[in-house]
Amino acid sequence: MLRIFRHYISSRLLLTLLGDITAILGAAGIVQAQINWTGSGPIWPKAVVLAMTMTFVLYLADLYNLPLRFNRSELLIRLLLTSAISAVLFASIGFMVPQLRFGRIAYFAVFGWSALGLVVTRMVTLSRGTNQKLRKRILVLGTGVGSEIASRDLLNGPIPYTILGFLDDSPDAEDKIPGNYPLLGKSKDLLSVVEDLKPDVVVVALSDMRGFFPVKEILECRFRGIRVEEWATFYEKLTSKVYVSGLRPSWLIFSDGFVKTRLTETIKRALDVTLAAFGLVVFAPIMTLIAFAIKLDSPGPVWFRQVRVGRDGRPFVLKKFRSMRINAEENGPVWATVDDPRVTRVGKWLRRTRLDELPQFINVLVGEMSFIGPRPERPVFVNTLREQIPFYGQRFSVKPGITGWAQVRYRYGSSVEDALEKLQYDLYYIKNLSVFLDLLILLNSVQVVLFRKGAR
Repeated sequence: MLRIFRHYISSRLLLTLLGDITAILGAAGIVQAQINWTGSGPIWPKAVVLAMTMTFVLYLADLYNLPLRFNRSELLIRLLLTSAISAVLFASIGFMVPQLRFGRIAYFAVFGWSALGLVVTRMVTLSRGTNQKLRKRILVLGTGVGSEIASRDLLNGPIPYTILGFLDDSPDAEDKIPGNYPLLGKSKDLLSVVEDLKPDVVVVALSDMRGFFPVKEILECRFRGIRVEEWATFYEKLTSKVYVSGLRPSWLIFSDGFVKTRLTETIKRALDVTLAAFGLVVFAPIMTLIAFAIKLDSPGPVWFRQVRVGRDGRPFVLKKFRSMRINAEENGPVWATVDDPRVTRVGKWLRRTRLDELPQFINVLVGEMSFIGPRPERPVFVNTLREQIPFYGQRFSVKPGITGWAQVRYRYGSSVEDALEKLQYDLYYIKNLSVFLDLLILLNSVQVVLFRKGAR
């Protein structure tokens, strides 16, 4: 697991991406060596744009979603389809920018070699991903979070791990262990178990560290070169969210992160203003058509205004296109549900495409919101959630956003349980705030909008 700008990235994912880029650039090198004329201008600017185009299409095809498992035939079909789509997209780019055109023979050759290279590198990656010898072996000290560890689907997750077993001093420890994982002994047995099983990682998941804590044994593990990680840190790496339930404030205080430099905030604000202004100009014709459609579909105003809670708990008025009938909350405020009967015909389409949120560009432009951040919630729900969810108030330390880490990683929330799950993603975003993570969220948002994930 690598950390880039404080965001955890699977080494498998990075190697897969580098393998794809190498295959594409290698194809360009082969074509340059084989074919006399590759088009006007140097070949390498074309190769770089080609690599960017193909990796973007591969991303949209979920071929960088490592937890998804494809068999060889399905992987081959996806790679060939993405190569064909990339060829059409790159031809369109060449039509608009003649300097990026390949010669006709070079064009077909470069995509042929690229497709072949991608198939080879992905087949190698697939075989490595299923190799049990490459999986990290973990030993868990404590059973308090046993069910969470098992539910993470470690065998198929972005980090390939195998659970060797658990150690715990509790009399009912065996009852807390999920599935068929073994109870290997007590905390004092740590060194003997390590000697026998030789784990790669020891995860400390003791529910009460104020009792007996095997300092000497854990320190000896460190000196032996075995990685030791606290459960909250391990969970953050594995899931890209912060474990809230049972989290000790000391972990938040002493863990790396929660750094907001003036440079980061300046760049973030500049991106917000640029994207919001650009979006209002580009989407102005579409917004006009949406306004007409709303007026024709149902009586009531075009825009929907609602008070939300912003940075530092300050209220502001959120702007959206109206997607529900008027008087939708005549019986009191409630969360939206699947196939909500209050949603109009046009509103259902607007919610699925996320076009109802276009007026929020104005909120971003005036500084009430950011493009990226936790989703702003209503005061009535905030008051309830503060009482029921620990650390909920910490999400207001940054500006709310049109999209965010929770929105691209989790479905539309409609309950306290959903709010807790999304808070874990929001805290991860706040803890690891960076321009790099913002750009990654924007890329994820493209996929969410195109494939209508999470809309309600």
